[in-house]
Amino acid sequence: MIPRGLLIIVATGAFFARFGGGAALDPAPVAAGPAAAATPAGDTGSGGIAGKVSFSGTAPPPQRVNLSADPRCAAIHKGGLKRQPVKVKDGGLADVLVYVKSGIGASYSAPAEPVLLDQIGCEYRPSMTVLMVGQPLRIRNSDDTLHNIHPRPTANKEFNIGQPRQGMEVTRRFEKPELMITTGCDVHPWMRAYVSVMAHPFFAVTNEDGSYEIKALPDGEYEVEAVHSQLKSVTGKASVKDGKTSALNLTLS
Repeated sequence: MIPRGLLIIVATGAFFARFGGGAALDPAPVAAGPAAAATPAGDTGSGGIAGKVSFSGTAPPPQRVNLSADPRCAAIHKGGLKRQPVKVKDGGLADVLVYVKSGIGASYSAPAEPVLLDQIGCEYRPSMTVLMVGQPLRIRNSDDTLHNIHPRPTANKEFNIGQPRQGMEVTRRFEKPELMITTGCDVHPWMRAYVSVMAHPFFAVTNEDGSYEIKALPDGEYEVEAVHSQLKSVTGKASVKDGKTSALNLTLS
């Protein structure tokens, strides 16, 4: 009879051989969320759009996660783990992508700084990640357990990379704009993140109170869309003047 410990080592090795892994890369990536200032072919300005995304209705209750499949995840969350895909605080909705949908006529180059998508406590941090076309996405495993990163895009190339060791990192890029790429860990099915790839730097992700701000916009008339992983998207319009911030509040239900 093969010892159980040997079976675990063999299984982990087989998974790693199948999905691959990333070597450690240069440190100090920028945090995920609004893109760092791009070096644009198009113009930026000193205007902006700011406001709050609210939620109308009753938020669904948290989802309790069964962690029994991985004792290391269970040890991290001794009191259990609950997922709350719709996060509402004082009427504000967190983790909403707010971006300029139309009105941008120029092209913009991506920042060189990577955006970080981390795996901490058997969860993706952040769950809503946004970056520009061609901008590096740095994926890190901060847990002492096996994870894999498996985005399922429709416009970009799919990849599936295993990270069996704590501290492993890998960098990938997306070459086409695409909203809300579902990203999961095949080892831990409750782990979900959404990656959006933008053609310009005019976007933001709402804070826990639903607030957001899109900066550095040139003068213009813009259509803005708010996108959430679980709710129907909404749009609004804003007129931006140089040096001023236009208010735009949106409500999802």
